[in-house]
Amino acid sequence: MGKRRKAREIVLQALYEAEFSDLPWEEILDSQITRRASTTETVEYARLLFSKTLDNMTSLDDKIRCVLENWEMERLSLVDKNILRFALCEILLFPDIPSKVIVNEAIEIAHKFSSHEAGKFVNGILDRLLHQYRQETS
Repeated sequence: MGKRRKAREIVLQALYEAEFSDLPWEEILDSQITRRASTTETVEYARLLFSKTLDNMTSLDDKIRCVLENWEMERLSLVDKNILRFALCEILLFPDIPSKVIVNEAIEIAHKFSSHEAGKFVNGILDRLLHQYRQETS
């Protein structure tokens, strides 16, 4: 497993835990990191992605909400919602990572932690978000 894939999985699990915990985010993330043997690079990327996702959660959710068709944000599974959040965060705030890589990673993580159908759903939403983002930056 790649270092960034592992970091993304740590972030997903930390975001999930943060929904139900009153602990500070640093403790939540540290707990998830210590459960896995991680390289320094993986830990640094997980910390950066987790903090940026949390810092931008409201705007990320607003952007996701805008592209949902016939669906409400509250009806999304928490796993799928968190995958969309961190993937969109990467798309918007990590321009050195190709969008195609981010989307493919999000789909694979959805298959692993959610359902096979979730991969298609995540792909569709991220595709719409990418299309919208490209229009805004053109």
